Amino acid sequence: MNYMDKIIEKAVEFDIPVVAVADAKRLNIGAPDGFRPGDYLPGARSVIVLARQLPKSIFVSENDPHYMFYTRAFADNYRRMNDTACSIATMLEHEGFPSLAVPAYNPLKFHRGEPHGVISFKHAAAEAGIGKLGKSTIFIHPEYGNILRLGGLITTAELPTGRPKEYKKICPPSCDLCEKACPVGALKNGEINITKCMTNCIGHTLLPPYPIQLSLKWMAGKSSWISSFMEYFTTSMFENYGIRCMKCLQVCPHFPC
Repeated sequence: MNYMDKIIEKAVEFDIPVVAVADAKRLNIGAPDGFRPGDYLPGARSVIVLARQLPKSIFVSENDPHYMFYTRAFADNYRRMNDTACSIATMLEHEGFPSLAVPAYNPLKFHRGEPHGVISFKHAAAEAGIGKLGKSTIFIHPEYGNILRLGGLITTAELPTGRPKEYKKICPPSCDLCEKACPVGALKNGEINITKCMTNCIGHTLLPPYPIQLSLKWMAGKSSWISSFMEYFTTSMFENYGIRCMKCLQVCPHFPC
């Protein structure tokens, strides 16, 4: 059994249906400083992407105050990703390859005043050739659509990697349904205003109104101390939160429900 067979076997144990590998060196080139696989694991060669779909039933419940079913499924899938990534990382280290499981959601890092994942698994998934980023910046898979949750790990093992594919039928240039549906205009020309989206989408008792968030974004972009404080704050206080908007998901032709 080769290493990929072992990785896939381990993923199946955790009910993870999608496994792909991206070239860490290519991701190092495209990502900003501080968000590259090589920034966290010297000698990184591969980024293993894990993906699991959310249950479709959470999107059709007619009695789901504050999207609680969606929120819990969201968090539970991330925990499953983290457990799987840790298990695979441990297995690879036993084979002599230093490997680092990367948290699927929290902690977050701030770049230009806005929060981002430590590394972008959606970009890694696109680099691995298993799907494409839509205009909403959500990752879209040809089979599972836009309801996958992503996680994974970085490893020094040199694994067979995929390459980006065009996927012409996924999010064609003529489609802008998500941009039109966004109630706060956070989507435009394939880019997202994270601050606008978060203010409208995320429900949390400590999340301030949009004008205050704009000020915090400006300060975090100017001060490394403020940026560091915000990273500690989100790590400590934002492990769980509510979801108030899924418009871009639901109007997308690749929404599988």
